Amino acid sequence: MSLVSITIMLESHFINRILGLVKLGTLSFLLLAIIFFTLNAFFPLPVEKLHPPSSTIVLDRNGQVLRVYLAPDDMWRIPVGYDEISPLLKQAVLTFEDRYFYWHFGINPISILRAAWANLRAGHIVQGGSTITMQVARLMEPKPRTLKNKLIEAFRALQLEWKFSKEQILEFYFNLAPYGGNLVGIGAAAQFYFNKRSDQLSLGEAALLTVIPNAPNRYRPDLNVKMAHRARRKVLERLFRQKKITERDQEEALSEPIPAERFPAPFRAPHFADELKQRYPQLTKIHTTIDLNIQTLVENLLHQHLKPWRARGITNGAVVVIENKTRAVRALVGSLDFFDETSQGQVNGAMSPRSPGSALKPFVYALGLEQGLVSPQSLLYDVPVEYSGYRPVNYDNKYHGAVSMEEALIRSLNVPAVNLASQLAGGGVYTFLKEAGLSTLKQRPEYYGLTLVLGGCEVTLLELTNLYAGLAEGGRFRSYRWLEDQSNEAGKSLLSSGTCYIITEILSKLRRPELPSSWELTVDVPKISWKTGTSYGHRDAWSIGYTPEYTIGVWVGNFDGRGVPALVGAEAAAPLLFEIFEALLKPATTRWFIQPESVGVRQVCAVSGMPLSKYCPAAKSELYLPGISPAQRCTLHRMILVDEATGFRLCPVCRSGRKYRQRIVTVWPAKLASWMIEHGIPVDQIPRHYPRCPKIAAGQTPVILSPLANSEYRIRPDVPLDYQKLPLKAAVSNQIKKLYWFLNGRLIFTGNPHQIFFLTPAQGKYKLICMDEEGRSSEVQFVIR
Repeated sequence: MSLVSITIMLESHFINRILGLVKLGTLSFLLLAIIFFTLNAFFPLPVEKLHPPSSTIVLDRNGQVLRVYLAPDDMWRIPVGYDEISPLLKQAVLTFEDRYFYWHFGINPISILRAAWANLRAGHIVQGGSTITMQVARLMEPKPRTLKNKLIEAFRALQLEWKFSKEQILEFYFNLAPYGGNLVGIGAAAQFYFNKRSDQLSLGEAALLTVIPNAPNRYRPDLNVKMAHRARRKVLERLFRQKKITERDQEEALSEPIPAERFPAPFRAPHFADELKQRYPQLTKIHTTIDLNIQTLVENLLHQHLKPWRARGITNGAVVVIENKTRAVRALVGSLDFFDETSQGQVNGAMSPRSPGSALKPFVYALGLEQGLVSPQSLLYDVPVEYSGYRPVNYDNKYHGAVSMEEALIRSLNVPAVNLASQLAGGGVYTFLKEAGLSTLKQRPEYYGLTLVLGGCEVTLLELTNLYAGLAEGGRFRSYRWLEDQSNEAGKSLLSSGTCYIITEILSKLRRPELPSSWELTVDVPKISWKTGTSYGHRDAWSIGYTPEYTIGVWVGNFDGRGVPALVGAEAAAPLLFEIFEALLKPATTRWFIQPESVGVRQVCAVSGMPLSKYCPAAKSELYLPGISPAQRCTLHRMILVDEATGFRLCPVCRSGRKYRQRIVTVWPAKLASWMIEHGIPVDQIPRHYPRCPKIAAGQTPVILSPLANSEYRIRPDVPLDYQKLPLKAAVSNQIKKLYWFLNGRLIFTGNPHQIFFLTPAQGKYKLICMDEEGRSSEVQFVIR
């Protein structure tokens, strides 16, 4: 047989052997695949076990941890994504645990054989052969370390590799690994050992956290500092040997301190965090709008502010900060001290319904401006008035006569606000507040009546602050936001930008409690529009303020509802409001609202606030809404003709043929004139109309103040009639000198307008007529039972 033939025979034999091996390998692979997929069908991967119940973590807008809540099984788990894990930690774990992780299919036979040989030589287990994927399988289904369970673990590793990417498997490992005690996952370990996020770890910290899962209780730094040191050194030495770090890196990492105790669980903005956890139970990571820097600042300022007040019986306070352009809640402080059980510190004062006092008044005047009822200098009445038995009074229990709308708002007078509220159309303040987002008005409007504008309702500090943010946004009212990914809704335009600008300018003129009366001249003091409120019985003190950037609300009081005389909005709450604004705003960059084109400036009578007539003695300027604000010229100042011979007042009818002189007088409206005369305030003495004039006088009729129209009075049998007499009282202008009272057609009294006649009550139905000396009359009907 030739050499060629032998060579051909050998090659043929070799090829046949190779082909046989390939066939055998292919059949083996197919058999293994069939076995794998069969087992996979009967024993599917329990994917849900890769996602055990996690802790709820509440974050601020920048990802800073505000609060962490235990998982349902009392473990601390803070899941993190692959991109949220420090690259140093990934490198350390792969180098120390499984450097062929990206090359194997879940099982590394070489590592298993090497570990088996090392353990056999040592006579006990000194080395493990598990890959990271196999460790994930074990962490997913913890079992005793037996050969059977090791095979199951290997099968699960194959399933994991088949279903997930390498990055996903590595993420599972970091979120399932134990780190001692009830810490599970790198997110919890980084938080409680280093007070950091998992992407902020240093090399020394990463090295320590690499080794802890090998023996969590042995290497826990808070229990075994020396063991933790040695274990960390072992990791760093291997990283150095594998040329993953330099010698200098190793030395610096070894010099880093080992934490001897855990950091406490973060406990910031507790009221806010509790509220959101309750509202969003389905979320495990709640990314809020809170700015931790602002939150901490506000908490500290509240503590400082309330220190001197606690000795005066005021125990608590709450603050809300809203960023106007986004309506994001940047700070929410619910109480002075969450853990103060004596003062009920766990009550959330920012969301507890309380009476707002006068804090709703700006919206009454805004609606009055919007509906063209008033302009800033319009004359309002601050005199006694009654609405079906309701008699509003001012905070100081005094009346001030004629006041401008601007003055009434600045001085927070009650009576003018109630009078204006009674004139509003379209459902008035109640409908506006409901549409603007107040959720606490749960009764029908009749329940609140006119007392609504004086605090006869309940609001929360959060919603009230957001209501003022609507003024800051030019009349756009929308919901506040407390989640970063929450949509920024368009809201409703309930007031014009012009109205809001005028109200804003008025509220910026309130004298600030921490500054002198000429505070506008103070350098580097931000301009702020603000309002206070004090509830009935001095139970609540409020102060709300806004600039283009922020709206801030402050409440001070006691959660048990105890009243304290010192609880006055301007004194107990406003100073804190300005401290917060001054800490937040930089004067150099502070801007103010731009006057809208819909706002004009005009000259008005300095007394009546109406557009000037030729008889007005002085003028002043005001902002107004062209085409909306009242346009009638001043009727307060008039020219009269006085007869030279008799001194009577003449009209165009009776002046013919008589000598007279012209005189400018101020004719006050009936209700104001009567009150002014009663209180000794000088008014022009206007002569009576010439009695022989044939013309019937026109003008305002007497206004009957008592008894009330369509009222029912009851005679009490146990009280003498002398103590139950009804006063007959009417208001007239300062032109009128005499009134005539008729009861059911019978004249019962004649006198000057300021004399009060008392009617002895008797059962029956009555019609009462009041007529002035010029023949003008008005009537009311009432019943006595």
